[in-house]
Amino acid sequence: MRSGNPTHKRLSLLLLALSAMAYAPVRAQVSFADAEKRGSIYFSVGMNSPSHKTSDIDIVSGRPGSVSNYTLSGVAGDNSTTKTSGFPYNFRIGYFFDYFQNWAVELSYDPLKYHVSDGQIVKMTGQLDGRTIDSSFAFSPANGYFYNIDGANLLSVNIVRRIQLFQIKSHNLRIDALVRAGIGPCMPHIYNSLQGKVAEYPSFQLGGWNAGADGSLRITLMRHVFLEASYKYSYASYKDLGVYDGGASQKLVSSQVIFSLGYWFSTTKHNPLFMKPDNRKPPFAIKPIMPPDNQEDQRKTLEKAPEKTPPAEEAPAPAPVPDTPPDTPPDEPTPDMPPSPDAPVPEPGQ
Repeated sequence: MRSGNPTHKRLSLLLLALSAMAYAPVRAQVSFADAEKRGSIYFSVGMNSPSHKTSDIDIVSGRPGSVSNYTLSGVAGDNSTTKTSGFPYNFRIGYFFDYFQNWAVELSYDPLKYHVSDGQIVKMTGQLDGRTIDSSFAFSPANGYFYNIDGANLLSVNIVRRIQLFQIKSHNLRIDALVRAGIGPCMPHIYNSLQGKVAEYPSFQLGGWNAGADGSLRITLMRHVFLEASYKYSYASYKDLGVYDGGASQKLVSSQVIFSLGYWFSTTKHNPLFMKPDNRKPPFAIKPIMPPDNQEDQRKTLEKAPEKTPPAEEAPAPAPVPDTPPDTPPDEPTPDMPPSPDAPVPEPGQ
């Protein structure tokens, strides 16, 4: 019975297509679930040289009846602060988890320093002690103003992608490019003076969030020790930074050049990045599972079979050799043979 329902026709065509795909000859590949598990851990310690873009600092302080809510606009910053809070070095620890050792998850820590450059002319707008202001002044300790984030302390969880650029046969020298991106909290330590009122708050206060990305070049020696040079670009949104009788917020864009020294080791067996290589086989080779090919198998069988040589022709049998007569003494001539000249002649009558 023919059905005029277009939905039935579409379902029938879909079933036919799926059946054709199911019976079509395909080449199955080894799945990552069936592949041998591989893993490696690395950690590094480094130092940075940061630079910062100009930014605005929003400040709210005071008490009811005498509230200040103003903005310092277009403030330029550097890293000349002399204080250091927390761990003073860039730190990385990561784990490569995939079969090809190209993807990793990483925890990073960047102790950026930020200091409002002394002597610059800063514009202040908003409310100061209940009155409206719109003026500029020299931001310097002589006027009672300084502002330091002694440790920006950017903590981030990153996803890392490794791209192998070069490797010698012994695996004792390898050059990789790495790209990372991540997000995490800010834990700054701030020390400042605004209008001569000094405030300092303890280290590792939770004060906002950050996101960043960087590109790195890693040189690995003897399969384990590596040197890494990175350029990182980060965005940090600070809030509730401690000022006298109030808080500050700031959105800071920074870049930093990082030089690190680290160590890298395998956590599983048969990891080609760390074991002695077999130069007869390419690294990371996964052999595909191929369907049987009868014609190809017959061709290979014929190529491997030894060639049969035709049998040699039999040589004709030699002619029979006649039997030789028995030896006779030389003094008795045969009837067919004349007498020897040396033989004595018989006398007549004998």
